[in-house]
Amino acid sequence: MASQYADIPALNHLAAILIDARRLYTRAIDLAKEPDAASKIQITLGERSALLQDIQARVQQLGGLATAEGSMLGVAHKAFMNVRSVFDRDLKVALEEVERGEKYFRDEVRKAMRREDVSADTRAFLGVTLDRAVTGEMRIEGKVEQVQSEPPAH
Repeated sequence: MASQYADIPALNHLAAILIDARRLYTRAIDLAKEPDAASKIQITLGERSALLQDIQARVQQLGGLATAEGSMLGVAHKAFMNVRSVFDRDLKVALEEVERGEKYFRDEVRKAMRREDVSADTRAFLGVTLDRAVTGEMRIEGKVEQVQSEPPAH
């Protein structure tokens, strides 16, 4: 049975992922050093920031306290990206990590939507969230494919 009591933790979980993503994407912009890639990541960062605000507002509308902190997984992901960037091309690493973050967020939104204990209103909100997530994911995925098809610079 659906309950608003399940909505708040589900939404706060997604908010924590977006907080982590903002940190990761900011680092990725620094690593990218290629204007088009940096621009695409910046656009996605702006969209994720807006989405975070919307999720936090939804939590507050439900009477909950919106999370303002990320997760330990996000800290580990950022550390992993820093190590990878030492050994790989920075642009490729930055884009791949943003793409991985986008896919993870999309998958977590889908999981939240499938929960039976989440209310129909929140499930509808998550449907819109999923549409917004997929748009950003496709933008980054396209840039990753472009970079992977380019010959390595010497």
